[in-house]
Amino acid sequence: MEDRRRSPVLHGGNGGNAKASEDGHPATHRHRVSRKRGYGSLYEDLEQVLLEAVRAGGDYIRKHSGDRASVQFKTSWADLVTEVDKAVEQQIRSLIRNRFPDHGFLGEEGGGDWDREYTWVLDPVDGTTNFAHTLPNYVCSLACYRGQDPIVAAVYDPNRDELFWARKGCGAYLNGTRIHVDRARHLHECLICTNLMWDLREDRFHRLPQLQELGKHVRGIRSLGAAALEIAYVACGRVSAFIQYQLSPWDYGAGALLVTEAGGTITRMDGSPLDVRQPGSVLATNGLIHEEIMRYLRA
Repeated sequence: MEDRRRSPVLHGGNGGNAKASEDGHPATHRHRVSRKRGYGSLYEDLEQVLLEAVRAGGDYIRKHSGDRASVQFKTSWADLVTEVDKAVEQQIRSLIRNRFPDHGFLGEEGGGDWDREYTWVLDPVDGTTNFAHTLPNYVCSLACYRGQDPIVAAVYDPNRDELFWARKGCGAYLNGTRIHVDRARHLHECLICTNLMWDLREDRFHRLPQLQELGKHVRGIRSLGAAALEIAYVACGRVSAFIQYQLSPWDYGAGALLVTEAGGTITRMDGSPLDVRQPGSVLATNGLIHEEIMRYLRA
């Protein structure tokens, strides 16, 4: 579990060895990363821009929270986009393009592709329906990938001022404190999340028996309506698992690194590896209950 006391952003993950910069932005693992991968300076730059971008996006979202949002439908009347989604994506695209003009970009609203060595994956407002209804479960989610390998990732909750972020090989953090998945080994100890009813296709009801059976054995099931936030909650130990039958890359692109750096496991629901270039199911857990949950989902 994370320590939720407010603190400057820390690095290091070893208590007294962690240091913070004067402006509250993260001090960097210069020696640790450069020895391990040889990309130290670049990864530090990626991390700096990542945190700048996701905070700027979150600040814009917070500023316009409660406004009468101009809502449009995308694939259905339950799949919404607002002017805030579009504005945040445009803002972050511009920032990334200015700092890394040779990088690719994939965003929920503007699309993109994977034809560059480095690709940024953005969900400007994950939880748009919540945002449109002023339900305060929505976040700005951003990650940078080298090929299919996540390098840096962040999920920012502007309502609670909670910044979850991670860098490959350096751990996951919440507002400067290192976080870990929980250690629940038995389902009856576990609170889990899923957003089954977001999917309006008729076959969603065929999935209920598996979830109902699983629900008999866990402490509780919650639905927050924002996948990136719920995956971040797995990373910090607030919930033990997150299950979703269909997500797009921007929904889980950042959360995938948060969970693995926090000691958890994230795969497709059948246990196969994620392919961040494709939509698909997602199962994120503390790792200890992963196989057991998969058995219920296969039933």
